[in-house]
Amino acid sequence: MDERTNDGNRRTMIALVAMVAFLATTAVHPLAATPRSAALSDAAPGEVLGLAHEETFSLTGIEEKTIQLFEPFGVPEARYPVDRYLVRFRSTDVDGSPAVIRGQLFVPRLSETAPNSTGPAPATSGDTEKLPVFVFAAGTTGIAERCAPILEVPDVNRWGWYLANMLAYASQGYIVLFPEYLGFGDRHTPQRYFDSVAEAHVMLDAIRAVYRIFEQPDRLTYSRVRPSQTVFAAGYSQGGHAAHAAADLRPSYAPEVPLTGLIGFGQTNNVATLMREMAYYAPYIIYTYSRIHGIDQINPEDFLQERWMATFEQDIYGLCVEEFQFHFPRDGAELFTPEFWRALTEGGMEDRFPVMARVLAENYAGMSGHGIPTLVLHGDADIIVSTAAQTRFVQDLCNTGVPVEFVIMPGARHRDTRPAGFRRSVEWMRLIERGETPPNHCPVS
Repeated sequence: MDERTNDGNRRTMIALVAMVAFLATTAVHPLAATPRSAALSDAAPGEVLGLAHEETFSLTGIEEKTIQLFEPFGVPEARYPVDRYLVRFRSTDVDGSPAVIRGQLFVPRLSETAPNSTGPAPATSGDTEKLPVFVFAAGTTGIAERCAPILEVPDVNRWGWYLANMLAYASQGYIVLFPEYLGFGDRHTPQRYFDSVAEAHVMLDAIRAVYRIFEQPDRLTYSRVRPSQTVFAAGYSQGGHAAHAAADLRPSYAPEVPLTGLIGFGQTNNVATLMREMAYYAPYIIYTYSRIHGIDQINPEDFLQERWMATFEQDIYGLCVEEFQFHFPRDGAELFTPEFWRALTEGGMEDRFPVMARVLAENYAGMSGHGIPTLVLHGDADIIVSTAAQTRFVQDLCNTGVPVEFVIMPGARHRDTRPAGFRRSVEWMRLIERGETPPNHCPVS
């Protein structure tokens, strides 16, 4: 092991210690200790409840972090060093109660540009420079606290190399916020997995939180930048569902929030399709919907074979994604009751399982006709969401009037969609930032 690797490991250990200290303040959700506490109830959605500088990444440090994620597809050149902060902000649960969300904020240091750096110059306003905002939602990691994305150690669990992914965007000149899903950080609430309302609230309140943070720039170690009115919501796999959920609910929940474009990497917007084609995600979806809508409305025993029920809740809370993919079967015929499997594959869901049919329809994210330009990045070697399924989603999105650029990347697997699609995602955002219209692959009616 060389000296650089040792230094990197030391920095990683220091960062983890700092993160644990920060998380210690949120390990027990404030609502658990003081239900409906006055302070939290009085806070507006998006209000910042905590902000702590965690680390500054140099250009060399960013390269070291990003190389393992991007190397097969070309490591992006970092243009700026980046400060990372740990942040907590107020959001809203599905029942309207207040919730605390954790996230990581990444802010570029524009005063230290890389030599020979190329790219557009940020907009200036007095002594500050305005940068676009990029809010990104993770793919599936699990629903228990031990599976929280903020706790990822890529060499161990490899949920997504999210730190590297966010540093790559921030180092291109984006203010990046990487929020966790609602439920992480609260020992009494599992992640609201594939629930459009919860996901939308988190994404929209994350955007609000970015603007709130920069209203008090003295809280930042580097305060020469401000967020512009150009905002992109993006996500990987489940995160693509969250980005479109935000677009769907924005008019009713956060109409004042700017939302300029949406980007999905291997996104899974149709929950019914995911359950049908990749069944091992379904127990977590069914459990979440049962918790939200009530066991009298959605009882897991009505959907899953008896052999999976003896340790069902233990498995749900005990297994993260890299574990449950080997525990639950991929083939729905081995997981679901025969009646539900027939309804899922042959039709008749509305008659046999009307509540589940309604909930699945409500959680098909992106179907509101939000009209926000969208980039869909898909790998033709993706087995989580097939090319046929992604094509159907794009067609459905086009039918609502949303302009879509649909890019199919040869040889890219599900986990490859982010590094393989990084360059195009930045080019696409730059087009919009310049006021240009991105490509639209929807058929002309």
